[in-house]
Amino acid sequence: MSTTPTGEDGRPLVTTAMAAYSLGMKPASFRSWARRHGVTAATYQRTPGTTGQAPALWDLADLTEAMRAKNAA
Repeated sequence: MSTTPTGEDGRPLVTTAMAAYSLGMKPASFRSWARRHGVTAATYQRTPGTTGQAPALWDLADLTEAMRAKNAA
């Protein structure tokens, strides 16, 4: 039984670094891009036993929709 969270299309959610890499960006640039395109993190998940801000997990389907909207404009 997997506890990996999945997105609306069934693919696993990805970290900010993975999402940024998929678009050829650095994480800080990706976060700015996401903000400008109205894309928000699907969830936040902290590893048990750690402290601090929980890392964002992104749905690849949301990123795909934002890219399609950008290319259609």
